[in-house]
Amino acid sequence: MTGIAPGAFVQKSLGLNLFFLRIMKEHSFFLQAAFVPKNGNLAARADKFRHDFEELLEEAVELADGNVSRVVLDSGEIVTDKTIEAEKKTQFLSGAAFNTRLTRRETRLKFGPGDPDLARQVEKFNDRVIAETAALVDFKTEILKDMLECRLFTWNFPLLIEHIRREAQFFIAHLQRLQNGITLDPTEEIIQEKVFWDRIMAEHSLFIAHLLDPTEKNLIMTADNFARQFFGLESRAKQVKQTNSRLPDQLLDNEIRATGELRDFKSAANDMILACRIRSIIIPLLADHVLREANHFYAILTQYYNQ
Repeated sequence: MTGIAPGAFVQKSLGLNLFFLRIMKEHSFFLQAAFVPKNGNLAARADKFRHDFEELLEEAVELADGNVSRVVLDSGEIVTDKTIEAEKKTQFLSGAAFNTRLTRRETRLKFGPGDPDLARQVEKFNDRVIAETAALVDFKTEILKDMLECRLFTWNFPLLIEHIRREAQFFIAHLQRLQNGITLDPTEEIIQEKVFWDRIMAEHSLFIAHLLDPTEKNLIMTADNFARQFFGLESRAKQVKQTNSRLPDQLLDNEIRATGELRDFKSAANDMILACRIRSIIIPLLADHVLREANHFYAILTQYYNQ
């Protein structure tokens, strides 16, 4: 862990795990729910991943109390005020059981600087998380390959499988960097985050547009506009990365404004889906899931801006 203080290592590791382990757990559910009866074996494998990531998340929550930053806890990236309701409605609709007790525990977490004495324990925990996430990447790769070669049908888009695989790979890369004590220049780090999350936000918008009922024309148009906007922001960020130049203030301002607007759109859509006021095939937990990812990106941007 050279290059990073033990307390900071603990705090950053646990903040990252709290966010991404829940994301990985839900990815596993989204995979599970989209298989047809013929592929019950794949659904069972996805369900096993879901429970494995839930167990890891429980461990992370136990370690994180008093050892995670206030920014992470206040950002809405761990849970939102609607996560429990989304889990309950998704359980009713799908029949899959969700551990709302764990979600409630996350809402009661306390912030703190990170206990240096936990560094070795957290390092070992990160190794286990990396191994489990790498196995999930392999599973997603297998599903995608079979879909593209027309040997497998699932209700998930191929792009969605690519999308959630990239998120898992991004999680692994972050943990490996922490394990190796590598710290990036803040400008280099924000550009990397921006390039990645711009694409994720654009694809979220595409998924929303394509999962809405065709009668929801205004919402589809809004989602399509967000997709174009974030693909444009991604392109500009890539130009900055290629030229190794400083991130322009105007680009960062545009990013924060666009991400805030998308976050508000997702939040409103989340509320409307829970209230059954939108025609769509978006399961409630997916709406909460993409909102948490927007909250995560918004927190990264604003934290950098306020440095």
